[in-house]
Amino acid sequence: MSGGGSVGEPEDVGARLTLHAASGHLPMWTEWGVRDVGHLVHSLGCTFLTAVGRDLGFAAVSEVPAPREGALAQVDQDVRSDSVWFDREKRRVVLVAEFERYSGKQKDLSPKVETLCLAQHRWNREDATLLLAYWTNGLVTLPDHDGLRDIVRGGFQGPGGIRVPGNPRARLIFFQFVVRSGQDGLLRLENIFRRGES
Repeated sequence: MSGGGSVGEPEDVGARLTLHAASGHLPMWTEWGVRDVGHLVHSLGCTFLTAVGRDLGFAAVSEVPAPREGALAQVDQDVRSDSVWFDREKRRVVLVAEFERYSGKQKDLSPKVETLCLAQHRWNREDATLLLAYWTNGLVTLPDHDGLRDIVRGGFQGPGGIRVPGNPRARLIFFQFVVRSGQDGLLRLENIFRRGES
């Protein structure tokens, strides 16, 4: 991507999704500690993903509804992504991200991957990077990353029986955000791992 060297690539996300970066943007998550109430951790994750997109030079936005256009406009009522990064020069989506709690059950993540797949179709950006970040309280059994990739590559049955086609060329990357509960009962982000590498 051009941009005078000031803009990164979506692939650079791994170098920026670090504990150091999280502490710089959101010290309440890494140092102060937060309570596990409502959607607070989800909000922190979405904010961080969007902040990293901006760090890399993209026009990054949280809670973005994909346009209801094209052949899949009638699948589901709304597709709202946790973070979407736009190339400033080409004015198009280059990365779509979801952030979700994971407690060891694959079924918690599968719908998020379906949302990523559908968003990619709605934006008509088959080459956009898809990112699934999941947070865990401590280390848990990792999900079946290949099984999640199969959803994107092979497609799935959407609501109302409409088939959502897969994208064999789709690039789906994973990050695990590990939080721990301290003696004060507050959660703190402890580490971020790249997961599911083939």
